[in-house]
Amino acid sequence: MKFKLIALSVILSIGFTNCSKNEIPESRTTRTILVYMMANNSLNSFASKNIESMIKGATGRNLNGGNLIVYYAPVGSNPELLQIREENGIVRKFHLKDYEKQNSADPDVMKNVIGEVISQYPADSYGLVLWSHGTAWLPSDYQNKLKAFGQDGNNWMEIDGLAKGLPDNVFDFILFDACYMASVECVYELRNKAEYILASPTETLADGWPYAEMMPLLFATNLQLEKVGKTFYNYYLNDSYSYATVSLTKTSGLDDLKNAVRDILADKTESDIYNLDLKKVQRLEYLYRSPGMLYDMADYIKQLATTEQYNNFIRCLDKTVVYKEHTPESYYYYGIPQQALPVESYCGLTVFAPKESLPKMFEWYKQRVGWYKAVYE
Repeated sequence: MKFKLIALSVILSIGFTNCSKNEIPESRTTRTILVYMMANNSLNSFASKNIESMIKGATGRNLNGGNLIVYYAPVGSNPELLQIREENGIVRKFHLKDYEKQNSADPDVMKNVIGEVISQYPADSYGLVLWSHGTAWLPSDYQNKLKAFGQDGNNWMEIDGLAKGLPDNVFDFILFDACYMASVECVYELRNKAEYILASPTETLADGWPYAEMMPLLFATNLQLEKVGKTFYNYYLNDSYSYATVSLTKTSGLDDLKNAVRDILADKTESDIYNLDLKKVQRLEYLYRSPGMLYDMADYIKQLATTEQYNNFIRCLDKTVVYKEHTPESYYYYGIPQQALPVESYCGLTVFAPKESLPKMFEWYKQRVGWYKAVYE
């Protein structure tokens, strides 16, 4: 990546300038991963458990010389910056910095934290774990149970705000430890932010991702994101709560996918969209009092496309979603009632299905979501 090459050349030139003839410059770290934890919400107790899981897995061997940095914003205290690493044979968290009280869901705050970590822990490769509540791109003011992405007290981050908080072309991957973030609207909004996005298109159980088991895969010299996804899937498949959906999106494929969908929608009117029988489409979201907004993308597009168009769409989708997995059912905590429901059609990404009964939501979608502008206009 251009940014990384420039940064590397600057650091190396400074290093060689300051070294005497007898000194050898320090070797560069292979990978720095930042876990950005917005835990000032109902998930707070699970955040501390996830940190303990990171400590369990972050041996020197597993980190492979890399840096594991955690921005931790819990309930009841100001955010802090931690490093988890092994020292003298013991893995523990090291306190790096206290922050003044701040809104961790503010894009500028996120941008500053990321810039600080990249500056102080330079590496050849960067990864980002985004940890909090999530409801894909759905806006926080639609219902009081929706949180867009990232809740810090009474503050939330919308999907376009999240994009503003992330630098372009720095991260090799973004992993969402949050519900619903494997939506085409989300990954398209973040297409310039990471080469790969690993997330769930449905709810993620509050226990989160199995960090102890994931550590050696995340820090392997050859990044093994598909194996990370499989580790998450198998963790829940073998659990008493055997509910998990996961997908890995290669963002370089999104442009062709966009073009395929744009071609399908080119001659469709709003009436064509509104008149679809969504009972025939796999629904993958059951939020509190929601009339149904997020559906399996391939199942939805199939209702709108000709056979030729659909086949082209699937070819593009297969180059974009490079790994996907789902258990037979997905659990919906905010469903009425809470329940597990079958997953019969699954492509790894959800998409919004506009409805005539949701004019406010559709207007927000038109104004704020890049995917709409890319495929509808």
